[in-house]
Amino acid sequence: MELEDIPGDVRWEIATKAGLTLPIAYGLTFRQILGNETVEEVEKAIWTEGGKQLKSIADSLGLPAGDAIEVDDAFGITGMILMGKVKYETQEAAKDRVVQRITDCPNLNAHKEMFAPIISMPHICQWYSAGAVETLNPKYSIKFSKKMCDGDSFCQYAIALKGEGK
Repeated sequence: MELEDIPGDVRWEIATKAGLTLPIAYGLTFRQILGNETVEEVEKAIWTEGGKQLKSIADSLGLPAGDAIEVDDAFGITGMILMGKVKYETQEAAKDRVVQRITDCPNLNAHKEMFAPIISMPHICQWYSAGAVETLNPKYSIKFSKKMCDGDSFCQYAIALKGEGK
């Protein structure tokens, strides 16, 4: 068998699953050795930087990020390339503000499949997302008002011009 014999969607699913489960395993193991506080500092640096990398992917794909709609599109497409398919519903979409509701999250699903406790996931998503959005376009920020990993039935975020609030 050759790599090309494996359908692209199957390779993508395997790659995204591995990409999601490795950080969970590292986080759990490092917490046992170093403690939660130290690991959280490391995770913040790693996930913020990881989010920033979405800009180079967006640029390589020619994805614009001039307004909130374009930032959200670039954030969504590049994020799903790295982490897998996200199910979402647009609640609001304007050039200065986009609100999305996520109803299925591959990161949360990976935790559940591994029977891994959701320790720092709410923070990781916020750091990663902020790194991504603010690098895609420094005029914008992202704020989460609902988080499934905190017990809400969906995640909800707003991408808006900085200073515009939730």
